[in-house]
Amino acid sequence: MIVEALLWVSLLVLLYLSLRKPPGLPPGRWGLPLVGYIPLTTRSLSQQLADLRNKHGDIYIWRIGTHLHVFLHDHQLVKEAFNRPEFKDRADLKAFRFMDPDIRGLVNSNEDLWHNNRRFTLRQLRDLGMGKSMLVSVVQSQASLLVEELKKQTGRPAPIPNAITLAIINVIWHMVTGKQFTLKDPKIRQFSKILDETLRKINLLMVPDYLPWLRSLLPNTVLRWIFGIDEVSDMREVLYKFFIDDIKEHQRTLDPNNPRDLMDGYLIEMEERKDDPHSTFSEEDLTVLAFDLFVAGSETTTNTMIWIIYFLTNNPQVQSKMQAEIDQVLPPGTQATLQDRARLPYTEAVIHETLRKSTLVPLGVPHVASQNTTLGGYVIPKGTMVTCSTLTVHNSDRYWDQPDHFQPERWLDHNNKFTTKKEGFVPFSIGKRQCAGESLARMELFIFTTTLFQTLNFSVPPGKTLSLEVNSGNAFFRLPIQQDLLVTLRK
Repeated sequence: MIVEALLWVSLLVLLYLSLRKPPGLPPGRWGLPLVGYIPLTTRSLSQQLADLRNKHGDIYIWRIGTHLHVFLHDHQLVKEAFNRPEFKDRADLKAFRFMDPDIRGLVNSNEDLWHNNRRFTLRQLRDLGMGKSMLVSVVQSQASLLVEELKKQTGRPAPIPNAITLAIINVIWHMVTGKQFTLKDPKIRQFSKILDETLRKINLLMVPDYLPWLRSLLPNTVLRWIFGIDEVSDMREVLYKFFIDDIKEHQRTLDPNNPRDLMDGYLIEMEERKDDPHSTFSEEDLTVLAFDLFVAGSETTTNTMIWIIYFLTNNPQVQSKMQAEIDQVLPPGTQATLQDRARLPYTEAVIHETLRKSTLVPLGVPHVASQNTTLGGYVIPKGTMVTCSTLTVHNSDRYWDQPDHFQPERWLDHNNKFTTKKEGFVPFSIGKRQCAGESLARMELFIFTTTLFQTLNFSVPPGKTLSLEVNSGNAFFRLPIQQDLLVTLRK
């Protein structure tokens, strides 16, 4: 009898400890063991995070499945966390690497692998791309080709063509492999289609990451079928093959004294480090690095450009003001270069205000605490994911006057000069994990925007309205809804 009583007491103590939130943690949602806190609500993730911020403040926890998340809603907290070495690592989430069993590349790697790939990528962007006439001319050429595609639908309501995605993919393809394709080339169209399908399946793939015990509970075949793991793995391998074929071609034609692109640069460095036991360079890693650059660079820039078009369509007075500035600075038939940025402050303001209002990546890629630490006066256990709510920061009246309004003028000083407002503006994240391709993305947005609006007007079709609501089908990107626009040639 005594033994049974002790067992029941022990069971109750264990149950209490498993249900009780450990002391020192930030406030928030704790939930149950194994499943965490699963809300029974139809409210979106963004709405729930806003509710939690109103209730708990700028830092709180949410245990989702077996993972503990800390959400940050204040720029100062984000800056402190993401600049500290114990928060620079990425969590081991298989969905974010499309079920690749190995951690490689740039986005999901840590320690030496991440450090080497980031340093290499930044150097290649500097040496091969940013500000160099060759890459600028590639961006200008793709922007011009997009204008020609848009001209084909002038005078009739139609959505923005897929050519916008292909044009931006072509820029990255040139930088990575030295190649460009026509916008109708079946190879680039196939790549774009498979990439889009793969990205759309990430939501479901997150379930086994957050509920890893499902792998023990369900037969492997059932698990892979329910969550589409085999399908995503197959699509990933098809995408990898695009780069594997290019790597083999680069190896055959490589001239170490005359690197043509990022692949050449990587292969040269891989050869130079072949006897270094600490080298992380390999053909497999180059494949994933190239894939990371395409995923990170194409989807974000493409959809930001669509948001620019949407916001200017819905604000025709802003569109006209920006076009007047472009007309004053750029003679007809002349495309902008990076040197024109200072002379086009209002255009720069429009781009930055769109980055703020669209907030394409509302939560970014989560960081993870590599050790037990503290933040904001709270205990942060090792393994805790730390996420910045960029959407909240970009819409906080702490940093922005009338944040709900689309106001490019907020980016101009009293002399109408463009001023980059850093406080409360984090579209490319912050700290060591800040987007390596930020400079390339800014250049593309600037040249594509000036080229399109120098030649074309965008308006709402008669009798229609243009929605600036977000497509609810993706939890990781705030994607615009596909809808008809009216394109006309400027006189």
